[in-house]
Amino acid sequence: MKFGIMMKIRHFKFDEWKRTVCPHEDMELAYEHLANISGMSAFRYIVEEFGGATKFPILSKYLPISNGGILPSEFAQQVFDELLNLEGEKSAETKIVLIEKSTNTLIASTNTDRYWFFVFTPYNKNTYGIDEEGFFILENVEEKGEEVSYVMFRSKNFIQQIISENCYRFIDIQSGNSFDCSSQLFPLEGDAVANYEFNVKTEYVKIAFEYEYIIEPLKLLIKASILSGNPIHWC
Repeated sequence: MKFGIMMKIRHFKFDEWKRTVCPHEDMELAYEHLANISGMSAFRYIVEEFGGATKFPILSKYLPISNGGILPSEFAQQVFDELLNLEGEKSAETKIVLIEKSTNTLIASTNTDRYWFFVFTPYNKNTYGIDEEGFFILENVEEKGEEVSYVMFRSKNFIQQIISENCYRFIDIQSGNSFDCSSQLFPLEGDAVANYEFNVKTEYVKIAFEYEYIIEPLKLLIKASILSGNPIHWC
C-alpha cells in the first residue's frame, strides 16, 4: 500500500513538472496534422517518382510510413530545402480523379498506375475504388476460407440513384449497367436527397498545389525544429 501511494505521488510530481517545465502545451512547440496513411503514401510515391533518394535523400528516408519515429533536427534545414525543390518541380503529375458533376466536388483521386480503395461498406461486403479504368465496386465473398473480390460495377460516367434508405443504385450512363449497394458516394456528409452524376477523368496537377496540404504544415514543423534544435516526432 505504501508503495502504491509513493508511486501515485511520483506520478503526480512528474505530471506537475511536465505541465510547468515548458510554456508550450504538452511540451510541443508545434503540432500539425499532415495526412492520413493514404495521403502520406501518395506523397512518398511522388517523392520517389521525382527523384527519390538521389534528389530527396532526407524526405525519402524520414517521411513516416506509420505512427512513430523522428526526423532529427540536424537534417531540418536540408529537408526544408528538399521541400522547396519539390514545390518547384515544373513537371505535372498525372492523376485519375472522381468528380461529382453538379458541384465539381472531388470525391477521390489516385495516380495513373495505381488503384485506391476509399469506401468500405458495413461488414466489408463491398469496396469502392478508382483506377485508370474508372470507378469500380467490388463484392467481397468468402470462398474456401479465403476472401475473394469480384468487380460488380465499373464506369467512368455514372449516376448514383436513391432506391430506398441505405440502398443506392449506380448506373453506367453509356451501357445502362447497374449495381445496388448500401453506401453512397455523395454527399460526403449527411444523406443523399437527390440523384447525382459522376465523372472519372485524367487531370494534370502541379506538385505544389496537389500536396500543399502536406507541404505547408510540414514546413511549419521544420521551422520549429530549426528554431528549437529538437527533432520532429511522427505520431
